Amino acid sequence: MSRPRANEALVDEAAQWMALLQSGQMNAQERQAFHDWRAADPQHEQIIALMGGGLGALRSQALRNLSRDSLLHSLNAPSSRRRFIGGSLSVMALALAATLLGRRYGLLPEAGALYTGTGERRDFTLADGSALTLNARSQVVTRFDAQQRLLQLRNGQLLVDVARDPQRPFVVETEHGRMRALGTKFLVERGEDWTRLVMLHSQVEVLTASGARQVVEAGESLRFDGQRLLLLERAKGHESAWTSGVFEVRDRPLSEVIDSLRGYRRGIIRLSPQVADLRLSGIYPLDDSDRSLQLLERSLPIRVSYHSSYWVSIEPR
Repeated sequence: MSRPRANEALVDEAAQWMALLQSGQMNAQERQAFHDWRAADPQHEQIIALMGGGLGALRSQALRNLSRDSLLHSLNAPSSRRRFIGGSLSVMALALAATLLGRRYGLLPEAGALYTGTGERRDFTLADGSALTLNARSQVVTRFDAQQRLLQLRNGQLLVDVARDPQRPFVVETEHGRMRALGTKFLVERGEDWTRLVMLHSQVEVLTASGARQVVEAGESLRFDGQRLLLLERAKGHESAWTSGVFEVRDRPLSEVIDSLRGYRRGIIRLSPQVADLRLSGIYPLDDSDRSLQLLERSLPIRVSYHSSYWVSIEPR
């Protein structure tokens, strides 16, 4: 008999709980929150059972050697999460990621890698003098040599101000394609199934994995995947607001705000599909997620419930 396919959002939550358990760093409050989460819905208990049942089944030394921040960071990376959800719902699947796929998908240290954790923004000066800023839960790998300057964005969001070097093109790469620039400033965001480029100065040539090309000028934004160019439009003007610690939206769905807050809050924010598409405009502080949730609750017909500091759910009011 085949196993039922679980809701991906619930699997995300269960995977985070299992990673927290496996880390051996769960405090009493988080342990109680996990107990409450399991008891809140029969499907929660079913998913945990498929994953291995709980503490008694967690025997992976590969996972226990990793910090819980590394595990949660990796599970929130699009490539790692997709492979975890797409495979068997088991601790062994996560252990395999930690041992065989860990370096490739961000669980283990890698030469030239730059990281940020939950709630962390960092500025870097690259070897060529370029200025790089990473948003929370982001990772890039630098590959500089005599022929080119390459940044591989594994997950998250970056802003780069490129130092001029006519002899070596500057390239940002994701699984969806490559963005080639000479002396410019731009923002790149890697989503689950797409990459977005926002040009702040000068221009960049985009080459998708399938070979589609597009030159993006200053003030333009391009969203693309590995197969095609999805949307070329004028930039909104606030895409880099996160570098100042705020998330600004204008007539966008609630889900976008919550996705941004997740990078700045440890634990789980569960957003009901019934309210995910509610439209809103506003400016929300990234470094104070509780304040942002309060503002959202005041402006929308939603109820924010704190099961613990580690588990928050957002439902219709």
